[in-house]
Amino acid sequence: MNLFDALPALRHYPLLRGKQVALVGVSTIVRDKEAYYFEISKPKYWQRRRSPREDVAVLPSTSKGDEETTIVGVGGIGGTIERSETVLACLRREVEEELDVRVRLVMPSETILIHDWQIVDKLHLAPSKKRPTPLMVILVPPRLGGPGTPDHLAILVFRTRLRGVPTPRDLFGLLRVEEQALAQFFAHDDWPLEEAQTYPGVTITLNGQPPPHPILRPILTARAFQLLVRAGYA
Repeated sequence: MNLFDALPALRHYPLLRGKQVALVGVSTIVRDKEAYYFEISKPKYWQRRRSPREDVAVLPSTSKGDEETTIVGVGGIGGTIERSETVLACLRREVEEELDVRVRLVMPSETILIHDWQIVDKLHLAPSKKRPTPLMVILVPPRLGGPGTPDHLAILVFRTRLRGVPTPRDLFGLLRVEEQALAQFFAHDDWPLEEAQTYPGVTITLNGQPPPHPILRPILTARAFQLLVRAGYA
């Protein structure tokens, strides 16, 4: 899908004018009255690393020399847009598949544009029933080059409220961060899983056995949301 089919107003934005932007994913920052919820990525996306002192910015008290660690991603609830699927249909399908629950959209007052993992602008996009306003538009570089490669890949991130109790269904795990713990949790780039499990305001539910020495790291949607939290937008 082309980003400009979903958000025509961005076609003339200076950074994107004349560019090819493929909309590849939809995700959500989802919450209830007390907390925010994030996906803990599946094993096929984990990355094993050596020497956390060089590769992983762990908390000072948890540095473990040259032990092998595993980077486990923390992301938003969402996924890839299927062929002939609308943005909202993708969002609803992914939430139901991953959390076994429905959500309602919450319209933000502005849309944050993120490029090269920097907040580059705050946009005011008129909402409509067919084209709801996203909380964030994340631009990332294409994975491969060659003819026909778009200039950017895009992920639309929506803000939603739960309409029930979430259950980690098609997920390895679910991370729940209460609002009062949000700033402290995202102040760190990485969290050893064992410390995150005992941190006040953080609850982790796993559907499998974690790897040795797992390190939680925000990726994609959660990484973008981390920028918002640190900037005071959340």
